[in-house]
Amino acid sequence: MAVSPGSDAAFTSQKSTLSENPRTKKFPLTEEEIFYMNCRAAYLTIFKSSLENIISKDQLCLALQYAGRNPSQKTINKYWTPQTAKLNFDDFCIILKKEKPTSKAELLKSFKQLDVNDDGCILHTDLYKFLTKRGEKMTREEVNAIINLADVNADGKFDYIKDWQYIQSKGCFFLEEDGEIISHQYRMQIAQKSMIYLTIKPLNLSQVEGKLSPWSSVDTALYILKESESQSNLQLVCFTEQRNREVFGWTGELGPGIYWLIPSTTGCRLKKERKPITEEAQLVYRDETGELFLTEEFRSTLLDIFEVIDLDGNGLLSLEEYNFFELRTSGEKCDEDAWAICKENFDTRKNELTRQGFMDLNLMEANEQEGDPRDLWVTLHSMGYNKALELTEACPFVIDVYAEKCKPRIKAVHMEGCSGQLEKAICKSVLNKGDTKVMGGYENIIIHTYNCDTWITSVIENKSDNKVIIHINNELSKNCINNRGLNVFAVEVAPKSTMVCQHVMPLNEHQEWLYCCVYSLI
Repeated sequence: MAVSPGSDAAFTSQKSTLSENPRTKKFPLTEEEIFYMNCRAAYLTIFKSSLENIISKDQLCLALQYAGRNPSQKTINKYWTPQTAKLNFDDFCIILKKEKPTSKAELLKSFKQLDVNDDGCILHTDLYKFLTKRGEKMTREEVNAIINLADVNADGKFDYIKDWQYIQSKGCFFLEEDGEIISHQYRMQIAQKSMIYLTIKPLNLSQVEGKLSPWSSVDTALYILKESESQSNLQLVCFTEQRNREVFGWTGELGPGIYWLIPSTTGCRLKKERKPITEEAQLVYRDETGELFLTEEFRSTLLDIFEVIDLDGNGLLSLEEYNFFELRTSGEKCDEDAWAICKENFDTRKNELTRQGFMDLNLMEANEQEGDPRDLWVTLHSMGYNKALELTEACPFVIDVYAEKCKPRIKAVHMEGCSGQLEKAICKSVLNKGDTKVMGGYENIIIHTYNCDTWITSVIENKSDNKVIIHINNELSKNCINNRGLNVFAVEVAPKSTMVCQHVMPLNEHQEWLYCCVYSLI
């Protein structure tokens, strides 16, 4: 991985050349002409004339860097062999045609693989280890040259998106009684054309010692749709394909406008719990005076719930954030009058409810029921907790958005199930990215399969004028689970339509898994 110190210089030279050429005022330059002007601009950054020759590997490497390339030693050796004595300007242009510039998206993707904490920074030690010990190794001197750059050497970290605007929002996947998964959905505004990097990952919550955190194994994805004229007309732009451990991300350029961010999980691992709970957790207790208190375990769970419903992460609950919680747990919103009473009786700051206020609100509800915890359990079950206060039927997540040119705005707008726009987005993405195979003997029935490292999604497309019923058999698959919960099942596909057939994941990620699905028409 080399650094391109001269990319700005090359651009400046090109700009100067264009402004001095009177022909550009009358006739637009062709792509070929622009390419050669860029080649010449980079070449003249190193040499006084394009008639001079490149006479060493170092000169070739430097010239390529000024042209916006990031040549490895292997690349340099490909063009500068033991028999090479010199390269002229024409040779340089031929090399540039073969070696495409590294895009910002590619660089960001590479950097994110080293970003252990997913905070936009890479420790010098991690960078050094990666560049000197993996793949095509760099020398100690080459790595030190990178680390000693002013914009890299900050507190022992390489901050590769330090000047980018950043915003975050949290949310949660909730498992309904019928097995459907619902989640928050978001509206994002981009003011101007900009490089964007966004991620979705499970949210890390504090846990009671000795208890597992099952949600970290729940897969997450984010679909980005562009709003065109109305909320009902959304066009799929992209989805998070890049993976860095449990973080899924996407990097690219977005134009100005309104975008919808729709989180998704396959449902392979977020399923109804089957194991019996032998001992129910205690939520409240009374002291020797008869005064009611929340148990330490329940208080810890409430703090976790607060973290999930505090969508903007400012440590306070706005009325809007609190109403997402109310709609989830009681099905009704808290109106302005009720919120005003809430603020009068419980601790608030900046007209928003504090953590202590949220605790006291739950204590008040317990007192109103004279210590009967049944209503409290309704709230806990709605938020995905079982009787042992384990979060087993929900998966909180966090979305991070970085923009190079402007401050993005993101707002949770509603909570919906994995249907409608999300179903269309998944189908569209699989049709765009997946492999296509016609079902044997039926040219109007097409199976589309998208295969990534983490899961496989199959979509059935029915081009016929009649509905069809497709039999799916996964019995030949090994070490696999699917969102249907059955190895053998059937689906009905409407005429002239597509539908998500199934998502499949490895049962054990640390072992080899084999996906083998047989489709037949009933």
